[in-house]
Formats: sequence, C-alpha cells, structure tokens
Amino acid sequence: MTHHQGLILRVYLYLIILTAASAYMGSVALGSNHSWLQGVEEVVLASILLVTLIKGLLIVDVYMELKQAPTLWRNLLRAYVILLPITIGLIYILF
Repeated sequence: MTHHQGLILRVYLYLIILTAASAYMGSVALGSNHSWLQGVEEVVLASILLVTLIKGLLIVDVYMELKQAPTLWRNLLRAYVILLPITIGLIYILF
C-alpha cells in the first residue's frame, strides 16, 4: 500500500467516525425532549456544523486532491465548504 492509499484510507475512516459522531449528536441532543438538554441545542448544532466543516475540508484536500491544484480553485472550494455551515448556522439563529 502506498503512502497516498494509506492517507485515503485514514481519511475515509475519519469521515466515517465524524459522520457517526454528528449523527449521534443530532439524534440524542436534538431529537430528544429531555429537560436537561434545553439549553444546549445551539452548542450541539455548532458542533455538528463544525464537524461538517472539517469533513468538507478533508474531502476537498484529500479526495479531490486540491492540495496541488491552483490556489484559486482550492480557495474557491474551501470557501464554499466554510461558508455553507456558517450560512446554515446563521439561518438557524435568525429563524
């Protein structure tokens, strides 16, 4: 197995773990009616959005192989990955 294949496998496993963690956070904290969770919805949502941001950056850099791409294209896709969770969080806060 080459170094590149090992990196892809590690990132794949990280993505699976991060996806499972965010799904668990969402189902337990946001999908329940427990009184002790009443004040933490925003924190959980921010955590889920942060995990989404990290996953997006991993996909852009490793799977799309944009580390060696021209800076413009890499920055455009990274900006999209960063702005999307921020926009979703702002929509949640405002509405």
